Amino acid sequence: MKRLTPKLRWLKFGIIVGLATFFFACQHETSNKQSAITTGEQLADTIIYSVQIRNTDSLDTWTDKCLSKLDNKKLVDQLFESVYNHKAIPYSYSTDQAMSVGDIKSLEESEDFTRDRVGKLQFWESWYYDASQQHMTKKVNAILIAYEIRADDGTIRGYKAAFYIKLNN
Repeated sequence: MKRLTPKLRWLKFGIIVGLATFFFACQHETSNKQSAITTGEQLADTIIYSVQIRNTDSLDTWTDKCLSKLDNKKLVDQLFESVYNHKAIPYSYSTDQAMSVGDIKSLEESEDFTRDRVGKLQFWESWYYDASQQHMTKKVNAILIAYEIRADDGTIRGYKAAFYIKLNN
């Protein structure tokens, strides 16, 4: 069997150390992400709040600024596609019962619904705070999709819950 030259031995050693470092770093990053959810003290087991994701007032420049980094269409489309691709189960807000993909298709075919009218999301979250690290983590447990209900003259009367999905965190 042929012996490796010192230069090739160092190269082989370097490749082994590099691969070991790479695999360790990947595992270490994953474990940090998982532990970040549970580090610190839990401040809220479940906190529920709504977020406006569509500005319906052309004079409201503050809301425009707040939503300027949001890709509203992409977000809404991805939530619907997660249902259609059976990656998420839709639930009725009023009954808490699972809905079928057919129920969501019927919603999309209804006269008062379009994805463009999705204007609010409601989040169910758990909050954690690590005072020693000055670090806060929010774990989203569920997202509700709400769409605008309009009066005959086109003004918004309010929002109606379409469905919510539970996230696997």
